[in-house]
Amino acid sequence: MSNTKSISLKLACLLTVFMISNSCDNEFSEIGTGIVGIPDFEIQNKNYPIKTYNKRIAPFESNKLENDLLGFYYDPVFGGSNVSFVGQMRPSDYTPNFGDNTVLDSVILTIPFSSNSTTSDEITTYELDSLYGSSPIKLSIFKNDFLLRNFDPGAGIDDAQKYYSNGSLDSGQLIEPSLLESQLLYYDGNYFPSSEAIKIGTFDEETEVFELTNTLNPSLRLHLYDNPLNLNPPEGFWEDIFFEREGDDVLETENNFYNYFRGLYFKAESITGSEGHMMQLDLSSGGANLMFYFTYDQTITVDGVDETSSVQGNYELTFSGNRVNIFENNFIPSVLQNINDTSTDSEGDDFLYLKGGEGSMAVIELFTEDEAGSTQEDYLNEFRNFSDGQTTAKRLVNEAFLEFYVEETLSNSDVPNRLYIYDIDNNIPLADYFFDQSVNSSSADSKYAHLVPLASQTNSEGVEQKKYKIRLTEHINNIILNDSTNVKLGLVVSSNVGAIRSRNFQIDDEVKSVPSGTVLSPRSVILHGNMSQNFDASPKLNIYYTDSTN
Repeated sequence: MSNTKSISLKLACLLTVFMISNSCDNEFSEIGTGIVGIPDFEIQNKNYPIKTYNKRIAPFESNKLENDLLGFYYDPVFGGSNVSFVGQMRPSDYTPNFGDNTVLDSVILTIPFSSNSTTSDEITTYELDSLYGSSPIKLSIFKNDFLLRNFDPGAGIDDAQKYYSNGSLDSGQLIEPSLLESQLLYYDGNYFPSSEAIKIGTFDEETEVFELTNTLNPSLRLHLYDNPLNLNPPEGFWEDIFFEREGDDVLETENNFYNYFRGLYFKAESITGSEGHMMQLDLSSGGANLMFYFTYDQTITVDGVDETSSVQGNYELTFSGNRVNIFENNFIPSVLQNINDTSTDSEGDDFLYLKGGEGSMAVIELFTEDEAGSTQEDYLNEFRNFSDGQTTAKRLVNEAFLEFYVEETLSNSDVPNRLYIYDIDNNIPLADYFFDQSVNSSSADSKYAHLVPLASQTNSEGVEQKKYKIRLTEHINNIILNDSTNVKLGLVVSSNVGAIRSRNFQIDDEVKSVPSGTVLSPRSVILHGNMSQNFDASPKLNIYYTDSTN
């Protein structure tokens, strides 16, 4: 009986220690010296071998991403990445009535930026979020004539058409640039997004007074008609497309409209080839639209007399259909060579090249065979017993984690704050992802216990090192006690570890997909791999445990 109580007490202490460690980011080195009052209770740790190697991120499904990328990002380690996109548009009204004697006043494109605001002394300032880089780009907007069909005619009747980041379809058909660039509507050779709020109102030329009517958060807001500061499409262009078509069936159903007006193409280019910026845009936002403002004659009868006056109307198009991001990379050949030289049969890589978008990732194998010939089964049997077909714990796993150290002499200075790890065999997060309930209320980011943000530590020689820590305690316990498969893991950069929807690759390979949070980040980092010459910086599987027989 006393032995049972002793075990219960130890388990309770273990649970308390685990809960404390899981609620903060303190290093586990602080708790490895035993617990006062229980002299036979001691937490031990051991490192287990892993293998890490590089893998290119192949062209992936790039339609209907959570957000859309636009811009040019230059990474001095990898090279340049360019992302443009094409989007279908849908009218808010399929039975428009433009009225009599219609005169188009303006055509305004608005896409809100992702931004954070602070207010002090009744003055609100904004900071743009998800903006990478600080230099302007060339921005062109075209009327698109390439049909973004919803269904794949070569597949099943209900199979959606897939579009890939290299600008191709399932069938290998390419999205034709000449159709994307049907008619130039806007061009800015020196574009950079502003973090200023947009003030909307009317200006009285006689009194020279501006009357404010509305304020918008920072946005991409462009005039595509009658803009003296920019080129315009041919005279009557917009009127011919929409206003002259009132009552025509091309404006009256969704399918007809998508086939008739095929949306807009946003093209980004670098000015210098080595500078620029890239940003995420939320085209699903209610404020993202193409708005037509016009006046028309309205006649009403007052006391038997017809009175005609000029009335303002509007016609709205929103980005509610297919949106496809198209990536173009001009990577440095030597870096690509280092990534492509990897073989799954090798002993691993010295450095891991992680980059978002159509970049690269790392594959991780746990409990790999060591120089002494110890196998995965040998390692797992250190933690478990088999008896009468049952698996019981020989050691209790308090915490298991991986640490990856940044190779700062090779990495770009603009390294990502978060990495994401997942089961590449099944394209799902690890069990620890779901156990982690940590949430940042001011951001969509979360999972700080499982996926610890970039941090620094000072080694025994007084050198500061940047590292990422990834806890996978539940994943290891499932392998040890629940006979779960020791699957290969994928390690990627992420703009938001909450964005885990899989984006499938165009080709069938060892890795079949990456999460959307990876494809929406252009950032990169180089980590030490298991074959690094710096043994202390090479990644290992660290397990803290207690012998359950104590």
